[in-house]
Amino acid sequence: AEVLDAPRINLRTRGVVLDSEPVSVNADAIRRTLRDRAAVVVPGFVGLDDEGRTTLLGRGGSDFTALFLAQQLSAARCRLVKDVKGLYERDPARPGPLARRFRHVSWDDALKLDGRIIQHKGVRFAKAHEFSFEVAELNGRECTVVGAGPTVFGPVDQPPPPPLRVVLLGLGTVGLGVYRHLIRRPDLFEVVRIAVRNAKRHANEDIPSYLLTSDPELAVRTPADVVIEAIGGVAPAGDLIAAALRNRRHVITANKAVIAERGTELQQLATDSGVKLLYGAAVGGASPIIETLATLTSDPVESIDAVLNGTTNFVISRVEAGIEFEDAVREAQTLGFAEADPSRDLDATDSLDKIRILARLATGRDATIGEKRGVLGGITTQVRSAAAINHHLRLVASLRNNTASVAPIVVNASTPLGSLAAEENAAILRTSSGREIIVRGKGAGRWPTSEAVLGDLLQLARDFAYAPARPRESVAAREEVLA
Repeated sequence: AEVLDAPRINLRTRGVVLDSEPVSVNADAIRRTLRDRAAVVVPGFVGLDDEGRTTLLGRGGSDFTALFLAQQLSAARCRLVKDVKGLYERDPARPGPLARRFRHVSWDDALKLDGRIIQHKGVRFAKAHEFSFEVAELNGRECTVVGAGPTVFGPVDQPPPPPLRVVLLGLGTVGLGVYRHLIRRPDLFEVVRIAVRNAKRHANEDIPSYLLTSDPELAVRTPADVVIEAIGGVAPAGDLIAAALRNRRHVITANKAVIAERGTELQQLATDSGVKLLYGAAVGGASPIIETLATLTSDPVESIDAVLNGTTNFVISRVEAGIEFEDAVREAQTLGFAEADPSRDLDATDSLDKIRILARLATGRDATIGEKRGVLGGITTQVRSAAAINHHLRLVASLRNNTASVAPIVVNASTPLGSLAAEENAAILRTSSGREIIVRGKGAGRWPTSEAVLGDLLQLARDFAYAPARPRESVAAREEVLA
């Protein structure tokens, strides 16, 4: 994604400084950015007046910004995300009969509501431009469509589904980050077991002792909806994932090694068991490379060039800044970008695993393995010589003619791969129609990877919320302490 603020898109307003309304924007600037970015983020609520001063759009200004941009871009859809499922005839939190939610509501009827969810000036703007929009909760499928009408009520809201029961395998850098995310959303997720090597090592991390077990096979058998594998490596992770899938548990993993080696087999097992195997975090950290590939089925990807290892890119950036290679590696470890043994990152094994996964998703078959060269030292002269001529050394993973390869390559600083900073990742996806799609984002560390896992979890939570309920197995007594 790329952030485009008001000056970059020349978002102009008129009216008083604290309660302005948008009047023009450089929509072409947004369209150009969207040609090579998966998403654009425009901060709402602010704009510029004719004198270039910052102005505010007043109450409901972020919604107004979204509606204005959608209208100027002729967007097919505009959704305003709220903390409720849509618009209601009255406050659903108040005592009394259940409030009815609108499936469709006309602009005029929306203006009769109290305006606490959607400010009336936004509705009036949509009406003036005959523009429909949606109101929904985060990650929701259901919504209220505000438009020409007629006004129609939807079915009465059902009680929310119980939280997804989660088993977590591993509590290292990524696993602990995932756990921290889960406990912030008890409405969506309930951690029922955590498999660790040594429970005593986690005594000071404020984790209930009854959740911990040193037996990962027991953890996989615990009644649950989803198993998150954060152990790493091919074994025993692969067998544990297989066992979870056979037990009809959905599985989420950030483990690129096991998906590269056993992905086809495990995916078939998931299909046969009627569950999902999700691994959006296995490639690119917080960069939605896998998710972007999934949207390109009608325009398949024919070649890829990518920087897929944030650790290595961070090390190269620090060497470029004048730090010795070994010191740069130690700094990456201190910051949580590199494991205690960073050899898989530096010798290109990690990048090769990732490009193999992308190749399988892009072509439907396993790639031939080509060249594999890493950066295990001896790169200082090459890195600094490239920087002297406005170029950068990058560990580039490529897919050409279904051959996957990884090697250090010197690229121009102005190119998408050359412009990456520190631990950033990026992929250039070239499609059969000639399109070039660029996806980039943070690629190393606890939080980018754990946030990508959370993205897969939210997808599952949404699927569960709108799927027919299935019987839930009972969970063993929580008081049992498993060492």
